[in-house]
Amino acid sequence: MNTPTKRNGRVSILIKALNEEARIANCLAAAVREAQSLDGEVILVDSLSTDRTVEIARTYPIRIVQFSCLGDRGCGAAVQLGYQFAQGDYIYILDGDMELQTGFIAKALNVLETEPDVAGVGGKLLDRQIRTAADLRRAQTLGILSQRIEVNELGGGGLYRREAIESVGYLAHRWLPAFEEAELGFRLSAAGWRLIRLPDPAVLHTGHAESNWDMVRRLWRNRRAHAVGMFLRSALGKSWWWRAVLSQRIVILTPGIHLVVLGIAILLGNSLRATVGVWLALEFGVWLCLWLALAVKKQDLQIAGFSLISWHISTAAALIGSSRPLADPHTPIAAREII
Repeated sequence: MNTPTKRNGRVSILIKALNEEARIANCLAAAVREAQSLDGEVILVDSLSTDRTVEIARTYPIRIVQFSCLGDRGCGAAVQLGYQFAQGDYIYILDGDMELQTGFIAKALNVLETEPDVAGVGGKLLDRQIRTAADLRRAQTLGILSQRIEVNELGGGGLYRREAIESVGYLAHRWLPAFEEAELGFRLSAAGWRLIRLPDPAVLHTGHAESNWDMVRRLWRNRRAHAVGMFLRSALGKSWWWRAVLSQRIVILTPGIHLVVLGIAILLGNSLRATVGVWLALEFGVWLCLWLALAVKKQDLQIAGFSLISWHISTAAALIGSSRPLADPHTPIAAREII
């Protein structure tokens, strides 16, 4: 194994990976290139991969850390574990299926070093393939940015100021299987920090070769779909709770529509049979109108239909997730460094 040339420096690039043998080489090559130009280090956080991910990673001048316990694995946990080992003044978060674009970290560093109230900087996320509604939505937001904007969160990764992270306690909520970047963004903004997204390409993203329904099944099986409820529960009692609710308004709006329709049906019906009839007619009419409105907006009947179904799946998942108490996010994560 090559010996890392740096054990500290200005920038720590954290890469979270699980069974990424097909993509990890390109990811690491780009990350090492950027780190070497910036007096930095690369840390691969391996979630106990069962393929050749670690074997491939050991050929690069990086640090490799791995969970000690299978039950500790998770998206938020992987980010936080990397942070436990990171020594840089600035922290970049990256997935194992992404490739850093040359020069982006230097541009982000310039913003952080000249604007002391900025906590993090992200850029464009360019998808190699558009297969799902999530891919399309990401491409239409993170991929076409033409000017610098201030944002609530840095989905898809970004460069963060360590000082800002320390001021809010931790980098990522270790118990969240998703939405860790949103949770971090709200904590930072509540503490007075700003997040910036630049119109410059930050990463090239490969993603999963799957259909919309494959994506839904995958997210349900690995319980990432439940994360929205866990995220909202973690926000209870915080100053940014209402902003978190607004960011996930679909899981509030969906059952709300059903309840309003039911209430109207009860008011209009003069018998159980009449009430049921009115309720069914209203349900059909309301959701048909929503489907057609979405079809006009998205210019695709099929995607509009998938969106309505996914609203209901997300709502069910949120209810399940909200029933799960979250432990202290400050609890250290057991891990080992692979030499």
